[in-house]
Amino acid sequence: MKAFKFNPNPIEERIGDYIMVALELGREIPAILASPDNLHYFLKGTIDALFYKEDFSREIKRLEKKGYVALTKTPEGWFVRMTKKAFKRKQMARIKTLKLRTDDVWDKKWRFYIFDIPEKFRVQRNVLRRKLKELGLYNIQRSVFAYPFDCREELEFLSRYYKIHEYATYIESSYSDIDTELRSYFKVK
Repeated sequence: MKAFKFNPNPIEERIGDYIMVALELGREIPAILASPDNLHYFLKGTIDALFYKEDFSREIKRLEKKGYVALTKTPEGWFVRMTKKAFKRKQMARIKTLKLRTDDVWDKKWRFYIFDIPEKFRVQRNVLRRKLKELGLYNIQRSVFAYPFDCREELEFLSRYYKIHEYATYIESSYSDIDTELRSYFKVK
């Protein structure tokens, strides 16, 4: 019989991911715990998430038990801060919640992400390729991807996270000989 590790349900895990990303962005979370209503709108403008107070409180306690956050009692209520152990967890949460921007108006520039990752980093290369497709980049060749909007920061973060930044290049170009194909794929004019 195979033993398996308990994982929190997807809603609790998603709340934990939102908490970790918010803490990464340097946001404080004291007002949420003391909110008078039952539903909480979490960090409007940074992360949009709607959830129940009980779910949030349970997830904070779970993160504290695992050593990811520390709770401090203040006169205004509880203050949540991230611990050093949370660094890896925070980056994993950012990877899961990462999205590329889409603008209403296209600036007529293509962003190309090109990499030549050695075979010894095959696992990172395959995971990176899968993530790029998940984010909506167009796969021109096995190691060449295109996107119509600025995504330099996000792709640089991915490169550093997977430790392959020295093998990857980001290029902006106003011309591509597959322009028609890219415009059709991304539905930009």
